[in-house]
Parts: sequence; C-alpha cells; structure tokens
Amino acid sequence: MSATERAYTDTREKILDGLHAGGEVITEGQVSAALGISRTPVREAFLRLQSEGLLELYPKRGAVVVPLSDEEVASVMEARELIETFAATKVLTEFAEPPRELVERMWELVGEQQRHLHAGSITGFHEADTQFHLIMVEACQNAFLADLLRSLRDRQRRLSSRVPRSATHERMEVAYREHVALVETIAGGDLDDSLAAFRSHLRKARQALLQH
Repeated sequence: MSATERAYTDTREKILDGLHAGGEVITEGQVSAALGISRTPVREAFLRLQSEGLLELYPKRGAVVVPLSDEEVASVMEARELIETFAATKVLTEFAEPPRELVERMWELVGEQQRHLHAGSITGFHEADTQFHLIMVEACQNAFLADLLRSLRDRQRRLSSRVPRSATHERMEVAYREHVALVETIAGGDLDDSLAAFRSHLRKARQALLQH
C-alpha cells in the first residue's frame, strides 16, 4: 500500500467510524506523524477525501470533517426504503413462495446478530445487519439495485456513528427483534405484512438517527 493510500484509508476509516467527528479539524501534520510518512501523500489523500464529500480543506489551517446533515440521513434512509421494499415486493410476488435458501440465510444472519449482541460486538452486529438487508435485494435478481445498496454501505456506516455508544446496545436490541419479525413475515409470504415490517423497521432507524 502506498503512503497516499495509507493516509487515505486510515483517515477515511476514522471518519466513517466517527473517530473523527463532524466539524473536527485534522491536519496533515497530525496524520503524517501518526503514520510515519511525509505530508505530501497526506495532502493527496485529503484532496481525495474532499472529492468524496468527507473533508473540507482550508489552506494553511487543515481539513474539517464535513458534518452529517439531517437531510443526508433522511435521503439515505429513504433510498434504502425504496430499494428494499421493491426487492421484497418482487421476491414475494414473482416466486410461488419465498425462496427457502433466502429465508434460511436470513435466519442465519439473525442468529449472528444475536451472538454479536450478547458479545457486545458493535462491528460484528453491523456487518451482519448489512448482510441481512443486502441478501433480500440480491434475491430479487436486480444487479443494479444490489450495487446501489452496496454503495450506500459506507454512508450507512457513518450514519450509525451518530448514535452514542451508550444508546447503541439498545438500538441493536431493537433492530434484532425487528429482524426476527421481518423473517417471520417473509417466511409466511404475506406481502402487505412484509412491506409494513420493512417500512416500520427502516423508519424507526431513521428516527433514531435523527434524534442524535
């Protein structure tokens, strides 16, 4: 990995995980000292992060982490709702019954979430959560929509960092219970109940994010 790539990856990961909060000022000197590299590759990394909308650069002062806005939270969650409810509609109307392998995989991921919840693993839970939502979209056999949902993963990861750690475990418990209910409705093949469960789940998540 080049020095520029190291600076880019390290800074980006910290922004996505909330270790660099919105509005925080970070400097080339801080990053170069932490990674043991010169400032030039850090400058190049910062320019790349600015193009992605994660940093705003101020000459001779440093870079400011672009804060998350309520509008971005709403936009991401609305996009997810459109994608995921379409996928559920297609799966539940174009197949004679919900694909057995889809339901089995969803139960497996719910089990993983339960284990991560009990272990207090936020990272593990979020990864299983991401896969849980993605497999439904993959099951609808629309590669474009699946790619679109994957492209929202990093934004969703950063959105999740808005929730304080003190409230994260409670939110994980709520998400786990709602996922159990989702699988039950999908396994039953009831379209209206499944769409209502998806919308309720995603809208509660949006509201939780907007509260912080």
